[in-house]
Amino acid sequence: MIHKEFEKNEREEILFRSNFHPSMFYGGVVFAIYIVATTVAAGTSNAMTFFFVPVSLIWIAMGYFKWTYREYILTNERLAIVSGYYYLRTESIPVDKIEHVTLRQYWSNKWLDTGIVTIFGIGIRTKRMKGLKNAENFRDAIHSQLSVDPEPYFSN
Repeated sequence: MIHKEFEKNEREEILFRSNFHPSMFYGGVVFAIYIVATTVAAGTSNAMTFFFVPVSLIWIAMGYFKWTYREYILTNERLAIVSGYYYLRTESIPVDKIEHVTLRQYWSNKWLDTGIVTIFGIGIRTKRMKGLKNAENFRDAIHSQLSVDPEPYFSN
């Protein structure tokens, strides 16, 4: 996983990092392998092959950029959303402003361990994070910071 540069305070510790699930990237790779394998197995190349190879390369590139563009970082003081490649933009939401967090998962999302995490809070706009990798663990990490008698999320 690619980690983005993140400046934290001396009191802050990073509890959880997540980003978009790489399934779109891997789907493009599998599609490209399938196109090449069927072309080699048939022994001929046709117009459809010359059409689908660039399509699969575009699919791979879009999946890679979507996978690596944004990173969600939860610390003990804030939720930071870092996005970009050359110019990083950081959006911070203080943990004490977060009031409630929900997770929506369909059956396919449960299989991939992805989902839509929605954050509601006081004085903040509702924030939806779609396609988040390890969505259930991310929601639980946020819940551990919201509880009145916090039990550390990563303690064993």
